[in-house]
Amino acid sequence: MIYTTIYTTPLRRCLPTAFKSRVLSATTAGRRLLTTETDVAPNFAFAFDIDGVLVRGAKPLAEGKKALKLLQEHKVPWVLLTNGGGKSEVARVADLSEKLDIEISTKQFIQSHTPFRRLVDNYSKVLVVGGDVDTCRHVAEDYGFKHCTMSLDIVAAQRSIWPFHRFSPDELRHARPLSEDAFDAILVFNDSRDWGCDTQVIVDLLTSDGGKLGTKNSKLEQTLPIYFSNNDLLWANEYHLPRFGQGAFRTCIEKVFKDYTGRDLQATIIGKPYLFTYEYAHGVLNEWRQETFGYDGKLKRVYMVGDNPASDITGGNGYGWYSILVRTGVFKDGDKLDAAAKPKVVVDNVLEAVMHAIQNEIKLK
Repeated sequence: MIYTTIYTTPLRRCLPTAFKSRVLSATTAGRRLLTTETDVAPNFAFAFDIDGVLVRGAKPLAEGKKALKLLQEHKVPWVLLTNGGGKSEVARVADLSEKLDIEISTKQFIQSHTPFRRLVDNYSKVLVVGGDVDTCRHVAEDYGFKHCTMSLDIVAAQRSIWPFHRFSPDELRHARPLSEDAFDAILVFNDSRDWGCDTQVIVDLLTSDGGKLGTKNSKLEQTLPIYFSNNDLLWANEYHLPRFGQGAFRTCIEKVFKDYTGRDLQATIIGKPYLFTYEYAHGVLNEWRQETFGYDGKLKRVYMVGDNPASDITGGNGYGWYSILVRTGVFKDGDKLDAAAKPKVVVDNVLEAVMHAIQNEIKLK
């Protein structure tokens, strides 16, 4: 199904606060949406992916700015739900607020590793994987993890553990001394910047004797839990073709572990499309809706707007949200979609997604 026209039906009882009739220019059809006064709080909300929906690489998409400002002006709740990460929520929100020219709260922002906060009480010493230099270490420490080690620290202490590393002298200055304490878990926060090095260190620890670096258990059993913050095989940046993401890195870890041990890797994966992340996001939406706008009552519909069928759409469908797929990112016309990844509608961009959702609300009134 493809919708590219924005209709002219009056928007009654869909947008919350009183406002005069307004004309909005639609990006594709050039039609106009006429809105009327209302004071009714909405029973719908939005969850937006970021990369390929609101921005593409470092560049904001013009339709993203318009869509968010429209919803913000009329007090329609929304959150950002991304499989991206690698920085603190505060840093990411500051960056996005500037790019999109709109004030965004950290309470509206859920990135792939945000739910790792819930693991703080479970593990003392963790291997933190991914991100630039040691940025993710600082994120983990902000969450409350007490003892965070990275491959950077391990290579700095013993270069031969991965002699092909590409850490620069400046990066190695960020290394911290290693303790002899055993590791309790491996947390992949973000995309690995050195797949070879991180794969070696991860598999070493997975097959260690009780989490002790530099040891190996005789049965090559998995001795540590490993968590991946998202499972995106592909993501969209400025390049015209999708790029491999953390899901591809996980596939490599699984394959190496299987070939080395003869066993299947036991891993916990969060992020989209997994149910845990959508439950978390739905709760955040309800809290934001009540705290910011004073809206009580049941939230009937959440519109998931994304560019990745395998994560955004599959996850939204699985949780019972209304899924809208845009053409500004990973998805391209002609891509084959399995049943779980088929959206309610495909549109050109995020502004058209918002317009379609509003029209759907009109029909349901």
